[in-house]
Amino acid sequence: MKALQQDYRIAEFEHALEFSGVDQVISVQSRRSDRENHFLLEEARKSDNLVAGIVGWAPLDSPELRVFLDQYLHEPMLKGVREIISGSSTEKFLNNPDFDQGITELTRQNLAFDLLVSEDQLAAAIAFADRHPNQRIVLNHCGCPQIDPETFSASWARSIRELARRPHIYCKLSGLSGQIGPIASRPIHSQIIRPYFDTVCHAFGPQRMMYGSDWPVCNLATTYPAWLNTVDDLIISLSEHEQKAIHQDTAIGFYQL
Repeated sequence: MKALQQDYRIAEFEHALEFSGVDQVISVQSRRSDRENHFLLEEARKSDNLVAGIVGWAPLDSPELRVFLDQYLHEPMLKGVREIISGSSTEKFLNNPDFDQGITELTRQNLAFDLLVSEDQLAAAIAFADRHPNQRIVLNHCGCPQIDPETFSASWARSIRELARRPHIYCKLSGLSGQIGPIASRPIHSQIIRPYFDTVCHAFGPQRMMYGSDWPVCNLATTYPAWLNTVDDLIISLSEHEQKAIHQDTAIGFYQL
């Protein structure tokens, strides 16, 4: 996507955040590259404490994983690791003993794991979560439901409710603007997303949910301020304490800020 084929630096992000009321963020990887880890760390250091930490990438299926992670032993900004599993076969990651061994090493080093899977991988993600009950895991983009204003995915909802039964699994309220498909060019309306939000909110509860922007990818369908406003519309009926959990407290605890 040509709109994303560039470096997005802290100056562009500060502009996107202007007047948003957001004080600090976690920056999450988008490529399977150690080079990007260093890029994110460098931008974080230039951010005047706007970036509170990063979720980087590591070769979790590699026998050299411990050596790879050792370079970050004294890097307090690294809060976790993500692997983009969506778009790959379940055998490559979710059903791979080498990948399981890598997650065990993350647990040993007390690093969080961001789980990015597609809707059809949720069943494998449930089995994966059961193999790692001591690992802090956050489901990105609510499990990437294919949002259709005419048809609600009951199978996605069943998988979400089942996954949420595991108390070590959290849910990131992010990326939904990009799941709306053919109507993505229209303004994002909270009523379209409402059934999906209600499902994850009832399943996980606000104490295991956190706001995520998916910036700059969200720019393909919306803007940072518009998505933040959409989320605020969705959570307006929650208590002040519950809203605060989604806005910041869940992330603070999960990423151990």
